[in-house]
Amino acid sequence: MQVHRVLPTTKILDGLALTVGTFDGVHRGHQLLAQTLHTEAKQRGLQSAALTFEDMPICFFRPDICPKLLSLADEKIEAFASQTPLDHLFIVPFTRELADTPARDFLAYWVKMVGLKLFIGGPDFALGRGREGTISQIAELGRELGFDAHALDGKLLESGAPISSTRSRGVIEAGQVELSRAFLGRQYRMSGQVVSGDQIGRTIGAPTINLHVHERKCTPKNGVYAVRARFDNDSGWKNAALNIGMRPTVGGLKRQIEFHVLGETIETPPAQVELEFVARLRDEQRFSGLEELRDQLTRDFQHAQSILTTET
Repeated sequence: MQVHRVLPTTKILDGLALTVGTFDGVHRGHQLLAQTLHTEAKQRGLQSAALTFEDMPICFFRPDICPKLLSLADEKIEAFASQTPLDHLFIVPFTRELADTPARDFLAYWVKMVGLKLFIGGPDFALGRGREGTISQIAELGRELGFDAHALDGKLLESGAPISSTRSRGVIEAGQVELSRAFLGRQYRMSGQVVSGDQIGRTIGAPTINLHVHERKCTPKNGVYAVRARFDNDSGWKNAALNIGMRPTVGGLKRQIEFHVLGETIETPPAQVELEFVARLRDEQRFSGLEELRDQLTRDFQHAQSILTTET
């Protein structure tokens, strides 16, 4: 998949099938749209592409209600590359110029720059200034500009309701990470930079690695999780138990994210860590002291190891 971080200013292709969207999380509904687009593109001898944005357009218009992201820009690129067959991904900032572009001008641009021949959107898709370009209007413009357009017949369902980024985000924020695969087609992942901690874990035989996660990233509900951790883009994953929360037993004053690698001593901490959430173990609790906390952590580590050893 070829990734384009800017919009083309000269003609770069001559025959493209395109879809457009925020695609936060690149969930199974998005994957179905991409697969449908690619299949129809191949039947017509076209390449396939998605246009998406580094952040949500709603955050441009309404920063006061801007939700957290399931996928930061680099994560979105990786998800498209690994879970869709698309030939191209255009991922750019959402700007005032894009917001003010009429639907006709927007589509005429893609006809000129990539030879747009097919456009597919979701069932309730709209684009252009004020979301004026509904699928029916896009199809009408396509007859004028020389491309076909249609929408998917319906949305993919999970538990009797359509899969959406909003539902997927709600699952993660509720700590229901076991459900992430049903929505995303994969376990939920989160990356962060390693930062210094207060070393309390070492005093009770449970040293942890502390992470700073991007402020726009959606993080699961406070609690303890069984996770896998990958260091500095290494190919291998390590089993770990992770805590998200305030650490009330030791008088924590801010929310922290820290994990303990199971069955392995980490002499030199990494600079960057990617986490894959597998299961939620329990809520965050306040214990009577460090001894009770240590005993509970021992049980947590055993529980996490049991889950991670058997889960595929």
